[in-house]
Amino acid sequence: MPRILALCCFVLGLAFAGRAYAGSSCGSDSDCAGFGKCSSGKCGSCGSDSDCNGHGKCSGGKCGSCGSDSDCKIGKCNSGKCGGCGSDSDCKGNGKCSSGKCGSCGSDSDCKIGKCSSGKCGSCGSDSDCKGGRCSSGRCSNYAAAAMDFFEIFDLRRVEMVDACYSLAK
Repeated sequence: MPRILALCCFVLGLAFAGRAYAGSSCGSDSDCAGFGKCSSGKCGSCGSDSDCNGHGKCSGGKCGSCGSDSDCKIGKCNSGKCGGCGSDSDCKGNGKCSSGKCGSCGSDSDCKIGKCSSGKCGSCGSDSDCKGGRCSSGRCSNYAAAAMDFFEIFDLRRVEMVDACYSLAK
């Protein structure tokens, strides 16, 4: 019986985890704290490079593209995207470097934006955790645009949902 419950939770987590975050991270540009503009409930949209405030260049309507390390406030330019790293110092306080990407953490002190949860920065309990951004569905609106893309957020939410369901099934 516990295995069936865990499996059901896992399937539900896959179906709904991404949706819960994607539609609720921002309500206005001010919720993004300089990490692009708010569009369709997500920070990181742009019409020009100036909308990105140094968090990469605007490409395809989204912040985070780069041609060199100087385009990135967080991490280094790697394969045309900001957030790459070779060491923790490349992340400039926005998590630690893991598998070539910034954003991993072991404690809240590793994170400039949000708190550490499930090994990733950007979690929150209130707006004050987000350093100018908005806390929505337990994630900082301004962190997603800064260091993670949608698929990384979806994966994190799926892992959190599976962990919670597993605990219930015990």
